[in-house]
Amino acid sequence: MPARSNPALPASLVDEIARRRPALARHMARAVVTLVRWDEAAGAVPHREAIEKACAAGVDLFLATAREARPATQRELREVAQLGILQARSSRSVEPVLAAYRMAARVAWNAILRAWRDHPDASPEALVLTANYVFAALDQVAAQVTRTYVHAREQHMLRGTRARSRLLHALIADTFDNELAIQKQALGVNVALAASYLVLVIRSEGEEVQEIGAALELPSRALADVSDPRTLVVLWPSDRPRVAEELRSLVRDLRARVGVRFRAGLGGEHPGLRGISRSYLEAQQAVEIGRKLRPEALLHHHDEVAPYLVLAQNPMVAERYVQHVLGPLLRADSRGALLATLTAVLATGTVKEAASALRLHRHTVLYRMEKVRELLGDPDEPALRQRLQLALDLRKLL
Repeated sequence: MPARSNPALPASLVDEIARRRPALARHMARAVVTLVRWDEAAGAVPHREAIEKACAAGVDLFLATAREARPATQRELREVAQLGILQARSSRSVEPVLAAYRMAARVAWNAILRAWRDHPDASPEALVLTANYVFAALDQVAAQVTRTYVHAREQHMLRGTRARSRLLHALIADTFDNELAIQKQALGVNVALAASYLVLVIRSEGEEVQEIGAALELPSRALADVSDPRTLVVLWPSDRPRVAEELRSLVRDLRARVGVRFRAGLGGEHPGLRGISRSYLEAQQAVEIGRKLRPEALLHHHDEVAPYLVLAQNPMVAERYVQHVLGPLLRADSRGALLATLTAVLATGTVKEAASALRLHRHTVLYRMEKVRELLGDPDEPALRQRLQLALDLRKLL
């Protein structure tokens, strides 16, 4: 079946980016070198020239696919991902590598917006198409790098680490040939696998993840292992009664017993052992989105943050929604006092509790909320309250 073509962008817009290509690649590389933190877990810091070459390849990928209105080929994606793949093979953590690609994509997107701000062909539809090109390619490149990282860890385990760890990593990376083969591998280490699993990802703020793992009490057929210095992955049989409540209780008990600061993400249930890798990805996404939305929460379920994840993957749409709902307040509130007050009132539910949380007099909060009503409408109206809360949450993700 031939690959489905993408909607075409105006040629004049693509030509404008082509003209700016050399400077844009250098700007992307400079942002990566300056803003991304490369620690020991990420291996040796790549040379500036190599980063710039990877950034230029990313711009070339955008130009080629946009001109021909087609998806990127695997060869093109691997060329853009090559530097990240090399880093991932020698890293204990893939996050700095992925952060570099995210930073480069953000710089490119901002440059595209500036280049097209006053361009006659820069319609909202063209900008949405461009966002899809940029961020879809970013997702694909990140997947290439992550697969290499997971495969590299698997190869390391095959050279002498524990067989149970190899089993878990084969399941979350979906690197086994078929379910019969993975069942045989499990029996070889005396593990009876469940029919399907929920994946719980526990991420510590420090490097105490081994301490968390040591305190973990697993039921029959469950598996757990460290995936990087700050992350513990738990496979929990999904056929246990009241499994979601059981896992919430597990996380609360771990925090109380270990005393280590961490947060957890829970993926959804997907059928069969092949569904584990998808649940693992969802658990990782739940941790990341939940950290920004509800930093005080201990456990984030993917199904609860999924709507925000969908919107956050297209930041231009999210930004437009935030400006539509909160724009009058943001423009009038240069010091952020009204925004902070609105956030506190929506979070606590009452003016009295908001005043206590903000350490302000109740009359100050009432005065500010009256200003908010003049700018946005009455937050006590249920439909508006819902829109305001969504816009405030999306603003945390931008």
